[in-house]
Amino acid sequence: MKKKVKNIIMISIKYILVFIILIGIYIITLTVSSIIPSSALEKNVRESSETLNEEGERVFYNLGYKEESIFTFTDALMINTAYSIDNAKPLESALLARKNYIPGQTKVVYPDSQYNLGANEKYINKENGDLYQTKELYGLMHGDNIEDSYEYARYWHGYLTILRPLLAIFNYSGIRVLLFILTTISIISLIVLICKKISILSGIIYAIGLLSISIFIVTKSINECLIFLVAFTSSIILLLKKNTKKNIGIFFFVVGSISNFIDLLTAPLVTLGITAITYFLIIQKQEEKANIKEYIVDIIKIGISWSLGYGFTWISKWIITEILYGRPIISQAIEQALFRSELPTYNGKAIFSPVDVIKRNMEYLSNNVIFAILTIAILYLIAMLIKNHKKDIDFKENIKKCFPYIIIFFFPIIWYLVIKQHSYTHMTFTYRLFIISIICILIVTSKILEEKTIKQLEEK
Repeated sequence: MKKKVKNIIMISIKYILVFIILIGIYIITLTVSSIIPSSALEKNVRESSETLNEEGERVFYNLGYKEESIFTFTDALMINTAYSIDNAKPLESALLARKNYIPGQTKVVYPDSQYNLGANEKYINKENGDLYQTKELYGLMHGDNIEDSYEYARYWHGYLTILRPLLAIFNYSGIRVLLFILTTISIISLIVLICKKISILSGIIYAIGLLSISIFIVTKSINECLIFLVAFTSSIILLLKKNTKKNIGIFFFVVGSISNFIDLLTAPLVTLGITAITYFLIIQKQEEKANIKEYIVDIIKIGISWSLGYGFTWISKWIITEILYGRPIISQAIEQALFRSELPTYNGKAIFSPVDVIKRNMEYLSNNVIFAILTIAILYLIAMLIKNHKKDIDFKENIKKCFPYIIIFFFPIIWYLVIKQHSYTHMTFTYRLFIISIICILIVTSKILEEKTIKQLEEK
């Protein structure tokens, strides 16, 4: 008993130390990137505002089998925030995350509001309250004497550590090209490693999953792309680790923390889902026999670790900002979290149901994509039945191997049921969480009729 208590204490200390180091790194990197004077970004931000103003708040892409869209609204906000940093007060500027802030020009700064971010009255639709972030950024960079600034302190805005240095070199179009290159390199590296260390079929499954959510359209958006780069990087690191299971809880804790630091609540769950799938594929490659008890323990461990990393990192931002700058962020953030998870009502009745949230995201995934995935799965099953009908197949063992993927399949659905309002409103990017379910479906399909390995046959 004493030994167990001692182990728990030692593990807890390890998590706390890692967390303190991460928060220290976040504060340092935000401060360093905020030291760059905004004048060094001005030319590229102005050019970026012109591109965004021309494209509007949302860009649509007709892919033939479906229509995709990118929410440039948020990219405009991110670039505005990056430019509005006051390098004379780098940490304060980074943590308060103001937009429209120009030293000497700004007369009033509004704190983070309970629900929606504010905007200059010229850039608000008075009929429905919609904000025009792209037009506001354009006005800011083209002589509109905007005197009101708005804080968005509830998030870490860790993207600033990347975006500010990039804006000193590239404009928005150049950053998009860079994101495309980095995403392509990451995807190729990930798939090659999966093919090499797991199987060619698994590599193909990942590729199908990524294509099903139009991954290369995602590179058109800074906001949407960064979280996928975190997911790809964490999976690549797992594939390169010599001892996959060592410190796996800490690993997912760090992944969850980085996800919260870098992201503005787009599709953070992909860093848990994709990385967890990769983890179990590696484990099953290393261990011939399936062990459901170990799978359950691992799923609980990595799920809780990721959630703690994500949650505590977010909470720490609220606490730090409230203590240092006296903003009532904690109460506002809790209100916002409740708002994002509630079902909106009208005259006491819910406007939509939890099932509607799932259906809306599935519809944006596209019936064509769903049909294609199911067709691929069915055709593969038929092909394997024909190929392996005379071979030795251990269905019981194969079903056991499918267990972790069946559980992970439901991760996006759980997310939609918890973060209901946000998932319903922003289905144009939250639907991409379904990449987790798609990959799981195809992996289960590939494993269910898997023939016995030579080692299993020898043991028999």
